[in-house]
Amino acid sequence: MISAHNLKKVYRMGLVEVHALNGVSLDIRTGEFIGIMGSSGSGKSTLLHMLGLLDDPTEGEIMIGGQDVLEFSDSRKGRFRLNNFGFIFQDYALVPELTAIENVILPSIARGTALPDAYAAGCEYLDHVELYERRDHLPAELSGGEQQRVAIARALVNSPDVLFADEPCANLDSENSRVVLDLFRQINRDFSQTVIMVSHEDWHKEYFNRVIRLRDGKIEREETIRHDG
Repeated sequence: MISAHNLKKVYRMGLVEVHALNGVSLDIRTGEFIGIMGSSGSGKSTLLHMLGLLDDPTEGEIMIGGQDVLEFSDSRKGRFRLNNFGFIFQDYALVPELTAIENVILPSIARGTALPDAYAAGCEYLDHVELYERRDHLPAELSGGEQQRVAIARALVNSPDVLFADEPCANLDSENSRVVLDLFRQINRDFSQTVIMVSHEDWHKEYFNRVIRLRDGKIEREETIRHDG
């Protein structure tokens, strides 16, 4: 599904060059639950942003579904993200003035989906994350865990090929983190949903099929996780 070759990302800070990625190559198959792990500054989020077309590498190649996506124009990349990807961030990124259901259906509205159809799909996904009864509440009226579940419903509403999650549990306690990760695992298993998640918590490995561990902008090692049952 996704094949990346020799990804490099160089940031210039004054006269200093910072090599956030330094020659990363990987392949991700449909239906995998991938964990990108490593210490702070290892390049985890940078790699996620490259694969999700939120940022361009300084050098390298990304093929998605056989398409050289780095050759796309900015507007075509935007359409590709909207139609093929879902994103979840650690700060939830909900619009505070909108209710839970209004936040969820934003991507559908952006795709031009008719409002009744978007609303119906949004309610379905809020029900899937067990928040249907809270659909008319504003983000400020929801707990952190509930806000992240709204963000998950929003990321799924367009049935994306790939779900990208950038440290989605960073602002949650361990109990709510397990709720979110259990949801990811259920979605991955029930719908063969490809999930690529950045994490710095070692215990999260129990949820992943494969771990890609970064160090200093390079892949230090990969590990396949075997789950009993």
